[in-house]
Amino acid sequence: MRAIAQVNRASGRTSAIAMDLTMRVGDREPIASGELITHPSGLARLELRGYGGRIDRYLLSGDELLAAKDGEVLERPQPMLQPLFLLQPDTEATLRAALRAFGVESDWIGIAPCGEQDCFVIGDPRLAVRSADATDDGSTEATVLDDPLAGTTGEADPGGQPMGTVPDESTESGALSGPLLRGVRGEASTDDDGAPEQRLIPRLWVDMQRLQVRRIDRAGGVFTVFGPMIHFDKLEVPAWFEIHEPGAQTIRFEVDRAVAVNAPPQAFSRKWLFAPVGPPAGRVPPAVPTPPTPPAASGKAAGAAGTQPGFPADPSR
Repeated sequence: MRAIAQVNRASGRTSAIAMDLTMRVGDREPIASGELITHPSGLARLELRGYGGRIDRYLLSGDELLAAKDGEVLERPQPMLQPLFLLQPDTEATLRAALRAFGVESDWIGIAPCGEQDCFVIGDPRLAVRSADATDDGSTEATVLDDPLAGTTGEADPGGQPMGTVPDESTESGALSGPLLRGVRGEASTDDDGAPEQRLIPRLWVDMQRLQVRRIDRAGGVFTVFGPMIHFDKLEVPAWFEIHEPGAQTIRFEVDRAVAVNAPPQAFSRKWLFAPVGPPAGRVPPAVPTPPTPPAASGKAAGAAGTQPGFPADPSR
């Protein structure tokens, strides 16, 4: 955990970061541009400007998500804003605290394949136990976990539980509060004894070579996958990230620019969320066309006929 925090520091991500984004949904062409500001204290905000004129804003404080469309509250916001600030803690203590806030048990660390390499998986007790029981050739059992980046999820393990799920002791234990990112949860058990709902485990995936975050799993089923790191001057951030929600198309954000910024707490307030929508910074709204001014009339004849249709004549004349 300490080494991961050191990588965050070396990557320049331990202060507030502003990123210019391009948004795609599924295989479609870009549909919006965005600005994301993320703060290591657990605050983040996102403004999306659709190419059709719509403007959405999202505000994330810890595990609470709020959203507004054109200044009006959205009751059921889409999971557009994920906790990228989990890539920013600069000490072991702050990293563990940030993970704990999202239900990730940082004492459980296992190993599983992720793409073409292996990752440390933080927060899954089954992986932590089984990673200690490697086979004679040094590889882990194939049933530990399907590769999450290969698009194979939800298969059952030998014990009958869907991969990535554990029984919940109660409907409230481990539940997050507030208007959160609620994805589709695991299917409830069909046992006649009323077994509790199956819950996905929140986890953090970190590649074993560079100790960069590759994936964040949320308790509700939403997970975020991060692309390779790129540099913007001394700042190192993912080139892209994708948000996967069960039953929905993948949302992809490509990072066009990133810079460290000074973002005070006031920048993450509800006042910003519901503020009147204006043009993007640096842009001037288009001028409203005005009708041409009629030429000035001269002489007595013109004075009698100088009034415009629809306007009363000046009684002083």
